[in-house]
Amino acid sequence: MRQLKIVDLKYPLLVSLLAWTACGYSGRALLPDHIKRVCIPTFENDTTRSGIEQEITTAVTEAFIADGRLSVVSEGEADAMLRGVIVKYEKGPLTFDRAQTVDEFRVEIVLAIEFEDLREGKVLWKEDEFRAWKSYVEGSEVGGEDQAFKGITATLASDIVSRTVEGW
Repeated sequence: MRQLKIVDLKYPLLVSLLAWTACGYSGRALLPDHIKRVCIPTFENDTTRSGIEQEITTAVTEAFIADGRLSVVSEGEADAMLRGVIVKYEKGPLTFDRAQTVDEFRVEIVLAIEFEDLREGKVLWKEDEFRAWKSYVEGSEVGGEDQAFKGITATLASDIVSRTVEGW
């Protein structure tokens, strides 16, 4: 009787294993083995909001350092390069109160990102509309537009690292 239970457990285990592998998940990075170091030049800013290029570049650089799978180095030492352009910074109304006064705002940032293998001279991934947004209430104690910007920057940085090293 005990042997029958062990056999019965093999099928659910096998089905679970097949389902997990069919999803395409891999525990290893999807980067070519020779890519160990990345250069991240200051992102270009094609918006009218000045100064955000430095903050976004810093957040992305710090996210790569915290992740630890790629070293951030100068261009001459790099195996790959991550380039970015801030193509949109937009603040607009999200919700209104009964008097049609803006109750909540939305800030959205859109980047064009390209990750290039410098050794092979080929682009490994590129996205022209890499975006994130956050909402906020003007004058709120928990933060306003600046706090929303910091949240968006952190989200973009984390997502860029994930896209680069995990292929998401």
